[in-house]
Amino acid sequence: MLVLGAKMLFAQDPDFHIFLCLGQSNMEGNARYEQQDLEGVDPRFRMMAAVNDKSRKRVKGKWYTAVPPLCRENTGLTPVDWFGRTMVQYLPENHKVGVVMVAIGGCKIQAFMPDSVAAYAATAPDWMKPMLAAYGNDPYNHLLALAKKAQKDGVISGVLLHQGESNTGDEAWLGMVKQVYERLLKDLDLEAENVPLLAGEVVNSDRGGTCAAHNPVINRLPEVIPTAHVISSSGCTEFIDRLHFDAAGYRELGRRYALEMLNYMNVPVPTGRAWYTDNSVVSPLIHSMPDFSKIPGFEGRELPKMAPFVTFNVRAPQAKEVLFSSQFTEGELPMVKNSKGIWSITLQPERADIYPYNFIIDGVSINDPLNTDLFPNENFKASLVQIPDKDALYTLNDVPHGKVQYCNVYSEVLNMWRPVLVYTPAGYETSDEKYPVFYLVSGTTDTEETWFKVGKTNVILDNLIAQGKAEKMIVVMPYGYMMKGTPMPTSLAAAEMYAEFAKELTSTIMPYVEKEFRTINDRDHRAIAGFSRGGGQSLFTALSNLDKFAYLCSYSAYLTPEMMDVCFPELTANTINEQLKLYWYGVGTSDFLYQEVLANQAYLEEKGVSFEKMFTDGGHTWMNARTYLATTLQKLFK
Repeated sequence: MLVLGAKMLFAQDPDFHIFLCLGQSNMEGNARYEQQDLEGVDPRFRMMAAVNDKSRKRVKGKWYTAVPPLCRENTGLTPVDWFGRTMVQYLPENHKVGVVMVAIGGCKIQAFMPDSVAAYAATAPDWMKPMLAAYGNDPYNHLLALAKKAQKDGVISGVLLHQGESNTGDEAWLGMVKQVYERLLKDLDLEAENVPLLAGEVVNSDRGGTCAAHNPVINRLPEVIPTAHVISSSGCTEFIDRLHFDAAGYRELGRRYALEMLNYMNVPVPTGRAWYTDNSVVSPLIHSMPDFSKIPGFEGRELPKMAPFVTFNVRAPQAKEVLFSSQFTEGELPMVKNSKGIWSITLQPERADIYPYNFIIDGVSINDPLNTDLFPNENFKASLVQIPDKDALYTLNDVPHGKVQYCNVYSEVLNMWRPVLVYTPAGYETSDEKYPVFYLVSGTTDTEETWFKVGKTNVILDNLIAQGKAEKMIVVMPYGYMMKGTPMPTSLAAAEMYAEFAKELTSTIMPYVEKEFRTINDRDHRAIAGFSRGGGQSLFTALSNLDKFAYLCSYSAYLTPEMMDVCFPELTANTINEQLKLYWYGVGTSDFLYQEVLANQAYLEEKGVSFEKMFTDGGHTWMNARTYLATTLQKLFK
C-alpha cells in the first residue's frame, strides 16, 4: 500500500504546468483559425477536451496536442492558442503546458457562479442554452471536475480569464470574479501565490472597442485580488463588430498573457523579442462596414448608406484632459485614456467626406502625431481624415490620372517668388493638344496646396473626365495671400487687396502659365473660381477683366453692393450677361457669410444680372467647397 501510494503521489508531473481558462466568446474563440495556427504546434502544448468532439475523435477529460479549436466543435482561435505556444517556446524543453477551457459566448460572469447559475441558465437566450447544456448547465462545476482530473497529471499554475463584455461597466463584476477565483482555489486546495489570475482586457478603446468602457473595471482587479494581473489589449486588432478580436489580435493577446506568466515564473525571455510596440497604435483607424449584401436576409434590400466608425488615438500618458475637435462634430468631445496612456474616441460621421480634426491636450491644440495627412494652412495645421466612399468623387479610382506640378513664379507685383501648383490632365505629356485653363484660388490662411491636398481637385477632375462629365483642362492653383494682411471682405480695403491679386494673376501668373504649358489663350477658354477670400479675389479679378475670363464661380464668397458700386460703376448687366458664359455662386445655409452672399445676389438680381446659385447644408467648410468644385467643373468650357 505504501509503495502504491508513493507511485500515485509522484505520478503528478511538477513540470507539467496546467492553466484553467474561462470566459465568454473571446476566450471561446471567435476568429477563424488559419493555417499558421494549425501548423507547428509543439506536442508539449496540451489541451484537455472539455467536451466530446466526434469530428476530431476527442474524448472529454483526455489530453491532446493543442491544435485548435481548444474549446468545443465549431469554435475558433482564442488567446489561449498562442499563450500555450509561446509558453513552451521559452520554458525548458522538459516542461509542458496544459490548458483546460470552459467558455460560453455571450455569458455574464454569473454563469460561473454555482449559486446563481441555475437562475441564469433559466433566463438565458435560446442561442446560449446549447452552450450551457454542453457543460451540464453548470460551467463552474464542469471546469472544477476537469481541473481535479488534470491535477493528477500536473500542477495547476494559473487561471486565465477573458470575460466582461456582457458585464460592461458593472462594478459588482470585480467581486464576482473574486468569488469565482477564490472558490476555485479553495475547491482545488491551491494557494493564490502559486496560481495567479491573468485577466485580459476586452477590445480596447484605441481599437474602437464597443465594450471598452469595461477595461477600467478590469484594471481594478489587482485592488481586490492581489495575485491578479491585467493583460493589456491596447493595439490588438479587432473583428468588424468591435466586440471580438480578429485572428491577429488573438495571437498578440495570447503572447501577452504568456509574457506576463513567464515573468511571474521568473522564466527569462530574450529582450530582443518585440512583444508589442507603440507602433501598433493607429490613428485615424477606420472600421470597415459589413457587406450586408452577403448577410442572409439582407440580399437585395435597400439599405441606408452609412459612414463607418472611426477611432482617433493620441498618446499622452501624463495629460490630465484630452479633447477631440473636428468639423463633423459639435463642440469639443472628451477622449478616454486607456491603461497604456493612449487617449481615444470612436465616432461615426453623419456622412462620408474629408474632414479636418485635432486634439486639445491640457488646453493645447495639436494635430494627430500618427497621421501624416495635414491640412495645409498658414496657421494651425489640423489633421485630415478621409472617410471612404467608393462613389465619392474624391476617391482614387482606376482611371487615367493627371499630374500636379509644383512651380515657382517671380511676381513683379510683390517682388518675390510665389508658389503655384499646376494640374495637367492625363495624356498631356504624350499629345500636342492645347487646353483651357481654370484658375482656382484658395481661401484665407490656406496655401497654394489646399485645393490639391484638401480640395482633391486632381482626383475629382480625373474622375469627372473619365466619366465624360468634365472637359480636359489645366488647373492653376496660386497662393492667394498678398503678404499684407487680409482685410474684412465687408470693407472697401478688401478691394485694394483684390485688385493687387488681380494684377499679379494677369501680369505674372497667366503669362507664366501660357508660356510653360500648352494653353488656349482666349477668354472663352479661361475660368476662375475660389473659396472664401479666394472667391472674393476671383469675383473681383473676373469682373475687372471680362476680356480675359468667360467663366466665374464664387464658393462661399461675395462682393458687397458698396464695393460693386465703387469699383464697377460702369459695368452693366448687359455687359456681364453677354460676356460671362457662367456666373455661379455656392454657399452653405449655415455659413457665417451666408447673409452677405444673399445680399450680393440680391444686388445682382436688382441690376438684372444673370447668375446660377447653389445652396447647401453646412457652413464655411472645405466639405462644401469640394461640392461646389465638383458641380462647377461639369459646367466649364461646355
